[in-house]
Amino acid sequence: MKKVILAIAMFCALSIVAPYAAEAQNQNKDQKQNKTNQNKKTTAGVGQLVQGLVNVTVGDVNVQDITVQDLVNVNDVLNNNQIDVLRNSINKNEIASRNQNFLNNALREAKILTDNQTIVGVLSGGRYVVDGGTTTTSGSRE
Repeated sequence: MKKVILAIAMFCALSIVAPYAAEAQNQNKDQKQNKTNQNKKTTAGVGQLVQGLVNVTVGDVNVQDITVQDLVNVNDVLNNNQIDVLRNSINKNEIASRNQNFLNNALREAKILTDNQTIVGVLSGGRYVVDGGTTTTSGSRE
């Protein structure tokens, strides 16, 4: 008789707890999936910026067509860890590094960038991602 009561008690306990355990597992799976999706988005963001810097045809860049409004602060796009990855990626890629130097010099000469700002990416639509300083007060043309 004790075994039957114990079996019934365990069955009742499991039927009460099991749905909550399943829900907790589903929440963990959702959290892991969200983190995975976030990491994919992160990688794509850094990759997109580096790829834009590699693919930009610097000879076709007309600094007269670029304004401060075309600049995007890297801190608005990436977090600090991603920015470190971006900097390292540019330093290890000869084409990206060379294009970065060209754009930095051209945009500084045109007074669009300040001395403490550097281009760290190029987005579609002629938007340039800047590291260092703010983009709202930099380089207004006179």
